[in-house]
Amino acid sequence: MKNNMAFLTLFITVMLFGVLNGGGLFEEIVVTPVWSASPPTSFALIQEPNGLSLTSFWIPFHIAANIFLVIALVLNWQNRIRRNYLLTVLAIYLVIRVATFAYFAPEIIAFENTPAQGLYSPELEARAELWTIRSWFRTIGEIGINILLILAIIQPGKGDKHVT
Repeated sequence: MKNNMAFLTLFITVMLFGVLNGGGLFEEIVVTPVWSASPPTSFALIQEPNGLSLTSFWIPFHIAANIFLVIALVLNWQNRIRRNYLLTVLAIYLVIRVATFAYFAPEIIAFENTPAQGLYSPELEARAELWTIRSWFRTIGEIGINILLILAIIQPGKGDKHVT
């Protein structure tokens, strides 16, 4: 039973990070080029009341991913290989979260709060471009997390039989 729960929580963790990867790629490829194109007017795409709400997607999925990552780590602790993958995932994820809270979130909040009216601003465009470039590194790190999670889940669980 515990092995089933260990696998199930790891499976849900893989799925949650997969959704986060999809959202991240969609945002990087489709959304960010539009809101960063010609600030401040392009910032209207991410501003209330008619713009996209970035937090309504990211916050619930990251909370769920956090919870399931910790549960998967606890339930898979006895499996050294899975544990090592999950600890590596946790370390990378913590670095990404620190960067998000230190730079990405405050900067996007500043963009969301910048009035969308006014003349084109090269300074805002430069900040948005820097945010975009840095965000790609974050997205690549999150894809790496998902790869590590997939490697963890394909490891046999404790008590599983190896097929030879």
